[in-house]
Amino acid sequence: MIKHSHNSLSHRGRRFVTNGAQSGYRSQKRDGPKEDKLRLVPFRMNVTQAEEVFQKYHGHSFFSAKVSQVDKIEALYIPFWAASTSVKSKILSAQVGWDRLVTRYNRVTRQNETSWETTWRTIQTQHEFSNTYPSTIPDLQIYASYKYRRGFVNQIRSGTSILAAKPLQPQDMESTDSEDKRRGLGNRGLDPFTLKPAIALKFVKTAIEENEVRKAEQWLVQNYKCDQSRIISMDFQYNNLVLAPIYMPVYVFSIRHLDRTFRTFVQAHDAAGLVGGLRFYSWQRVSAVTAICAIAGLAIMGTSRFGMTMTTGFWLGVVAPSLIVAWSVLYYPILDLRVRDMWRQREMAGHEEEASSASWDADWTKAYDRFEEEQRRQDWSENQQYQQGSSQGSRSSSSSYSSAGTADDPQGYYATLGVSKSASVQEIQSAFRGLAMKWHPDRFSTPAEKATGKKKFQEITAAYSVLRDPKKRRAYDVYGRS
Repeated sequence: MIKHSHNSLSHRGRRFVTNGAQSGYRSQKRDGPKEDKLRLVPFRMNVTQAEEVFQKYHGHSFFSAKVSQVDKIEALYIPFWAASTSVKSKILSAQVGWDRLVTRYNRVTRQNETSWETTWRTIQTQHEFSNTYPSTIPDLQIYASYKYRRGFVNQIRSGTSILAAKPLQPQDMESTDSEDKRRGLGNRGLDPFTLKPAIALKFVKTAIEENEVRKAEQWLVQNYKCDQSRIISMDFQYNNLVLAPIYMPVYVFSIRHLDRTFRTFVQAHDAAGLVGGLRFYSWQRVSAVTAICAIAGLAIMGTSRFGMTMTTGFWLGVVAPSLIVAWSVLYYPILDLRVRDMWRQREMAGHEEEASSASWDADWTKAYDRFEEEQRRQDWSENQQYQQGSSQGSRSSSSSYSSAGTADDPQGYYATLGVSKSASVQEIQSAFRGLAMKWHPDRFSTPAEKATGKKKFQEITAAYSVLRDPKKRRAYDVYGRS
């Protein structure tokens, strides 16, 4: 059981945390990942269905700017921490207040003035609440990476999808849908966990404790027949607090606007079509409606009331507001993006400083990082032989590369990972993780399957060892070899 004391100041819906005691998180220390730890929610949509949800999201109103040009679509599993716990919370002290109308004489205005005043009283109580918080509560699903903007990703959290989570299997890395395969989305990427469990716990506790404070406020108002409550001091005890690593299926749509990349996330399991991302609005329509309303306002009120001529009134009352509104609508996405990026950088810096002295509380959170490094070391000599053609098996594999290669991809490295030549390092890494999970020899049981998996894994690792390194990738793009 974890005991946590917390003081909160609340007044008319506003809360300010004054102090909080940190609690520990017990983790399992072990070597390598356990399959029963890593789970995922499967894809239920294909790319065509996701596009319909995407278009509906960006064309929901008259003022919406429908997005006709999408630069890129990715099918990914993105990481979440899903928390569940039971909480006992106790109200230790608080202030309760009664609002009343008071009439007093104001010496400045020399009039009797009536205003609302609140009479406060401090109370001591030991009232307890017991609540259970399952992982189906979206606020307890914490985005476990810094790759994308948290505010947008949070919009795709679902209380029903999490119930479909199942053990991660290699076959989940490949789509069986014909439309996905035709659109080049047959292989699904897998993004790593980069948000530490200790940080995720802080998000979880903040969400739970804010909810407990709200319940305490309601109880105080009802029990004491008062109008307000504030300065609530509470004690929290967490029992069976669990964090589970879960991957959510997402189609990521990349859009270009004013030379900036914006992303829209379509959750690929929930039938409700959960979408996260910034909406765009038509500056032409918004400014046109602004101009029409301004003209109507001037016609009704007249310009003479404001001491303006018709010409001056037209420029100041119609043209200027329309231009300001048009500029604001056009450049709002850029400003929003910058603010979110600044916030994300501050969050990353704060988390890094906060967790710099702590190791990962559960080793399996970085299972794919270790998996990737260890396998690259183990297979390095084999990959060298494979690339140089020193053995018959290597020569046959090299010939398969050549036959599958193109002028832009002579060794077939990009095709092997299923990424474009303009793919970022993060996209290459994500593709490698998914393919490595799918084709690692240890995942197969029969000798024939193991041999096939080993050969394919060597191809994947060889391609990744080149494309992950900027110098090798540049040499490969220019000369066709690393």
